[in-house]
Amino acid sequence: MMAPMRIPRLILMAAVLLCVGTAAAQDDSDLVEDPAFLRVTISERTVRLESLIVRRKNAEGKLPVALIAHGKPATEGRMLDDRAIQYVRQARDLARRGYLAVVTMRRGYGASDGPPPVSLSCASPSLLGRFASEADDLQATLAAVAKRPDADATRMIVIGVSAGGAAVAALSARNPPGLLGVINVSGGLRFPSCPKEDALVAAFKEYGAKSRVPQLWIYAKNDSFFPSQLVERMQSAFLDGGGDLKLVMFDADERYDGHAIFQNSNGRSKWLPQMDAFLRFHKLPTWTRDDVTALLKKLSAKETSRGFVENYLAGPSEKALARQKSGTVMSSSYGTRTTEDARKLATEQCEKRGQPCEVVMVNDRWLGPAE
Repeated sequence: MMAPMRIPRLILMAAVLLCVGTAAAQDDSDLVEDPAFLRVTISERTVRLESLIVRRKNAEGKLPVALIAHGKPATEGRMLDDRAIQYVRQARDLARRGYLAVVTMRRGYGASDGPPPVSLSCASPSLLGRFASEADDLQATLAAVAKRPDADATRMIVIGVSAGGAAVAALSARNPPGLLGVINVSGGLRFPSCPKEDALVAAFKEYGAKSRVPQLWIYAKNDSFFPSQLVERMQSAFLDGGGDLKLVMFDADERYDGHAIFQNSNGRSKWLPQMDAFLRFHKLPTWTRDDVTALLKKLSAKETSRGFVENYLAGPSEKALARQKSGTVMSSSYGTRTTEDARKLATEQCEKRGQPCEVVMVNDRWLGPAE
């Protein structure tokens, strides 16, 4: 979608947002991406979990940890085909916000050891055992990552999608030391052949009674897995138990199923700003108002451009910002497969006003003239 927006003094501000499929290889040099295996201890047994760890290349000292918990495909074959690299875009978004971003594949998924320790069927009366086993994997991952010299074990957040959203809620009920925030995106577990809505609500009620970790839940009204009525039941159950929860329910977007909001680039442009506000409120790292002011100064832009700059900082990777070499026209692109795509699109949109443009920012790296 390319939509230039006119504001006073002929400032053109356009954001180009692309829906993309699988992530392309990183073609920029601002991040270090380490696909590896973590050896963790669960129930006194050593387990090998496939992982991906992403951080800024120039990061110094101990970094806050952001653990990403994946969802569950419909079949065992697809579970085994999943890989940590599928979540590299979200890991990059978090790394560029200052985190040591970690993706781990739980037991029975991808190249991790398996099978899953707890199986479920239509005859299963409760989901608690399955969610507890997945929380074991997440807790063991945090414990292993905490031993890294670049990890700050006193500042950790977890972000879960779909079944991973239920897993991070289960983890929060244990209130592990250092866990300061939980973000659940489209969280739950679905059984198409035998709905388990009551069991799902009961699980979240139990977690609400035990968890004292602030939580942000993000859903969409057109989620084909978890309709808004079910989400509201889950929310009420969690709050009745005493949990700390903010729910954000997005309107339906006809471009994608609401359950895909975590992966879809248009969806990421919606939930990432909500995550940023949650992190700022709880004094956790992300971009700040001061960062917006500093970028406005570098761009020699007026206060009327603040919204444009905020959208750029919150936008998903890969992204770029272009500006006329002489004038006040600016354009950005974000959510592209590569930084080269982002550069090209931002420049093309900027030059529609008839003047040469140059890229002054790629992701969060300033490329323009020094102040």
